[in-house]
Amino acid sequence: MGTNQEAVSLVLTPSTRSQRDRLVRLGLLFLAAAVPVAAVLVIIVNWWVAVLYTVVQTGVLLFGVRQQRTSVLRIDEAGIQYEAGSFVLRTTWTDIAKVGEATLPSGPTQALVLSRSALRWTHTPQIRQQVTQRGWDRIIPIDEFEPSWPKGPLATQVRKHRPDLLPSETTGG
Repeated sequence: MGTNQEAVSLVLTPSTRSQRDRLVRLGLLFLAAAVPVAAVLVIIVNWWVAVLYTVVQTGVLLFGVRQQRTSVLRIDEAGIQYEAGSFVLRTTWTDIAKVGEATLPSGPTQALVLSRSALRWTHTPQIRQQVTQRGWDRIIPIDEFEPSWPKGPLATQVRKHRPDLLPSETTGG
């Protein structure tokens, strides 16, 4: 029975907090984008139309964001697969060079840094070009899946397959 459990993948999705923080950031961005149009509407029509426009635009855009596919991290004996919605990375345990900080559009994050590109699929050729140019084909973000890093199920798997990537527990570091 132990061997059957090892064959099953561990699947992680972003934490509720990570998803909520993303929605708040995008909501503020959408709200800020609506303000100039709302100002024009106040001048041309009236306050009510401007407020209605702002609320409807922000609500519709946030609804669209919530409909997007959520990122997924799949972990198995062979390695890790990161499904980011518009692209997929697949790497073996041996191709993980280190755990380090990386910068994404959402800001700095802890990430598994890969020794070579792990890009397996992109939605369009333009996305492939963008992902490789920005180096996203060599990083798998950790924070959105495991905010308590280096604790939790992802850390357990890294500890099992690549203990050299984590600080030694005996030194307290």
